[in-house]
Amino acid sequence: MATRRQFLKTGLFAATAATLPGQMLFSQTAEKKAAISLALQTWTLRNLPNENRPICFEEAIKIMKVAGIDEVEIAGGNTWWCGERRRTLSLNADEKKRLRDVLEENGVRAISLGGSPGTPAEFEFAKEFGLQFLQGEPQHEDLVAVSRRAAEYGIRYAVHNHAYPTRHWDHRATMRRLQDCDPAMGICPDLGHFIRSGFDPVEVIRYCKGRIVSVHLKDLNGVNPENDPETRRRLRDVAWGTGYGQVAAVLKELHDQKYEGAVIIEYDHVYPDGNVADVNQCAGFFRGVMAAIT
Repeated sequence: MATRRQFLKTGLFAATAATLPGQMLFSQTAEKKAAISLALQTWTLRNLPNENRPICFEEAIKIMKVAGIDEVEIAGGNTWWCGERRRTLSLNADEKKRLRDVLEENGVRAISLGGSPGTPAEFEFAKEFGLQFLQGEPQHEDLVAVSRRAAEYGIRYAVHNHAYPTRHWDHRATMRRLQDCDPAMGICPDLGHFIRSGFDPVEVIRYCKGRIVSVHLKDLNGVNPENDPETRRRLRDVAWGTGYGQVAAVLKELHDQKYEGAVIIEYDHVYPDGNVADVNQCAGFFRGVMAAIT
C-alpha cells in the first residue's frame, strides 16, 4: 500500500495528471454526463495551508475550483471571514449576499448544509439558498418530525453518522428507523466513520440502497474489524485510492445502483498543507474511476 508521500511523488497521480492540462485531471464535460457528482465539504479546508489561521470561505472555494470541483456542502460551523469562525445561521444579510456572490463568481453550487439537526431555521436557510438537502444527526426521537419537515419544504434530509458509540453509528439501525420516516429523509453514509466502527464500506452502501441522499466518501490508512477504540483513534484520512476504503468499489456500487447524487470529500484531519494536495488527488481519482465505469 502506497504511503501518502509516495502517492504525491510517483505512479498513479503523476501518470493521471500528465494526461490533462493544469490540475484539472479529467474534462468537466465527461464528469457532468455521470449521475454521480463530486462535491466538497468545506470542513475539509478549514485551515489555511502553512499558516496559523482559519481559512476564509472564499479561499476554500478557489481551492475547490483549481481541483475542478463545482459543488459544495457548507459546514454549519464554517469559517466565513479570515481569523473568525462563524456559525452559518449567524450570517447577517450582507454576509449572506457575499456568500452568494462568492459562489456565483466562482461558478460553484451550494448543494447542502452539513451538521444540521433539521431545525425550521435551517430549512429556511436551505430554501433561501436553493440547497438540495440538509445533513446532520438528529436525536432518534426527532427523526420522524424532521422527515415531515423535509417533506413540507421539499428539501431532503440526510442522516449522517459518526463512529461508535454515537447515536447513528450503525447503519442497520438507522435504516430501520427510516422506515417510520417520510421518504424525504434518507441517509448520508460517512464511510470513514463506518470503517472506524468496523464496517465494510461497500457492504454499507449495498445495505443502504434506495435511501442514500449523499455520501461522505473517505479513504483511511487502515481498517478496524474488531471495532477497537485504540485503532479507531489512530485511523487517518488519506487521498482516495491510496488506502483501505475501497473507494473505486464504492463508486462502482453506487453506479450500479443508479445512484444520482453527490459523493463528498470530507477530511476529519488536517495535514500541514491544509489538505489541498489531497483534495486535488481525490478529485483526480474520482474522475479516473468514473471515466472507466461510465
